[in-house]
This record gives sequence, C-alpha cells and structure tokens, in this order.
Amino acid sequence: MSIKKRHIGVVSDRRNKNGVPYVIHHNDPWQTAYEQDILEERMDIVGHYRISE
Repeated sequence: MSIKKRHIGVVSDRRNKNGVPYVIHHNDPWQTAYEQDILEERMDIVGHYRISE
C-alpha cells in the first residue's frame, strides 16, 4: 500500500522499465486508467506498508 495525506493506493505486480511498480488507485472522476506508473513522479508519499503471512 502507498499512503499519501488524503489518498491510498495499492501497489501492483506490474512494473515500469525501471522496475518500479505501478499503483492501482482512483484519483478523480475523470481518470481513465486505475493502474498507473506514478511512483517515480510523486514526492508526497507519507507511508508504505506490506501485508504478509
């Protein structure tokens, strides 16, 4: 999970050419894709967590 001040995204198993995962999220009503390559562009991430067994 990727957590920002007012937004939560789930990290995908899909990765970009640099090996950075895509994020599955819903940002606004006009968003056309929900799995996006945005982690390298965002600097406002306030936390990240991994759920495991």
